[in-house]
Amino acid sequence: MSTELSRIAEKAKTCPTLRFTSLAHLLTPEFLKETWKQMNRQGASGVDGETIKDYGRDLDGRIGDLYERLKAGRYKAPPVRRVNIPKGNGKTRPLGIPTVEDRLVQRAVARILEAIYEADFLDVSYGFRPGRNPHQALRRLRECIMAEKVGYVFEADIRGYFNHINHYWLMRMLRARIRDTRILRLIEKWLRAGAMENGVVRVTGEGTPQGGPISPILANVYLHYVLDRWFELRCKKQFHGKASLIRFADDCAPRRQTG
Repeated sequence: MSTELSRIAEKAKTCPTLRFTSLAHLLTPEFLKETWKQMNRQGASGVDGETIKDYGRDLDGRIGDLYERLKAGRYKAPPVRRVNIPKGNGKTRPLGIPTVEDRLVQRAVARILEAIYEADFLDVSYGFRPGRNPHQALRRLRECIMAEKVGYVFEADIRGYFNHINHYWLMRMLRARIRDTRILRLIEKWLRAGAMENGVVRVTGEGTPQGGPISPILANVYLHYVLDRWFELRCKKQFHGKASLIRFADDCAPRRQTG
């Protein structure tokens, strides 16, 4: 993590009510180049057909131009290329593939959001977070079942979660921590960009750009408020005995301990 991101993370940790007013200045050419090095070199092309290799041929020039557009507020988020991938049960899952440049900007903003929200996210969530993985979630579930007197374990999956996130409430949640209008406008542009399938762009008015680097952190922010905090602050008070939640993205396993 860069020095400035470390400072933001420390501020977020020490002051849970702080609303960050100045974040977009981090999107410098140096920060964008640092983010570029972290990107998946095997990523597919977006609606413009440009590959990672194409974009990287004149990386300094492309990033310089991108920086100027971001600084002036002229960056336009293109629609994602919609593809349907098999889920293994005979069904398919829609996946949006951003352009290479848009993927770069999304990942850069996601790094900033992660620095803030890692201080806020509860220990119950394991999906799409730095240093966390599905094996840790399963290990925690096993520890709960084997070491404690468990009465009930419920497994839940939110149907079509990524496609139906409410934009209005998501932006309200983000504003609880972020007051930088340039960052908020970028996120709104991605939410409204829509998806292109068979040459037709569709804008639904809900959901996150699933498949893009910004989607996991936005999805976690939403569930942090509507599920994790709700369970910890409201639900647990209504149970008889101990209760806990283990969540990986939109899959969760609430459990209640008897006695």
